[in-house]
Amino acid sequence: MKYSIFYLFPLVAMLCINCTTSGTNVNTSSSVDTIRSEHIKLLGYEISAPIITTSSTRTLYRANIILKDDDGLNEERNRQLLIHIYDSIRNSSYRPNALNLFLFQTVEHSESGMGQWIARISKAKIENEPTISVQHFKINTEKDPKYADDKSLTIEKRKLIFKEIIEAEDKSMQLADKKYPRTSTSNSDRNDDYQKKLVKKLKVAIQNKYKVDEKRLKAISREGLEHNWPMPPILKD
Repeated sequence: MKYSIFYLFPLVAMLCINCTTSGTNVNTSSSVDTIRSEHIKLLGYEISAPIITTSSTRTLYRANIILKDDDGLNEERNRQLLIHIYDSIRNSSYRPNALNLFLFQTVEHSESGMGQWIARISKAKIENEPTISVQHFKINTEKDPKYADDKSLTIEKRKLIFKEIIEAEDKSMQLADKKYPRTSTSNSDRNDDYQKKLVKKLKVAIQNKYKVDEKRLKAISREGLEHNWPMPPILKD
């Protein structure tokens, strides 16, 4: 099972966000219309595929914001950026009364499906002001003292191992759900036992592949979570 970590640039001149109206597609057959806009590429970041959902009383604007050339770990800059984008969207032609914007370090983070955002700004229709939430992560460093004596385990190699660990957990959970669907208490227990056996077997294979022991594998798992390394997308059936 994937880990639940989610408790866990200078402000730049922006282009007018009203350009998002190009290429929209409105479903008029329902009382709720959903508009999927084209990607917006702006200086310093990108707003990808905003979705605007409208009803008789609410216009909700949802989007992911991807940083470019920034590690994304400066909390104050992130807050300023989100507020600036929020104000621009609020004053756009859509005039939304509800927003949900997520800030990601990279496209990979946004596509993992595991909520790997670093900051978020949201506002419900009934609220007067938005709320900003942040998740705190450590800054990546090549010279981690834990690996000073092992030249083969570079940060790139450790990130690769971390992805394979997550894929192993995902695969074991998926296979366990197929063999023992959680339709009863007894099935749920069998599911858990089977999943644990599978993930242990898959992690041993990773240890053998990269010539690392169980202790080091766990250390890489912690490091990946603490530094918000991008996870692979959730496996599809």
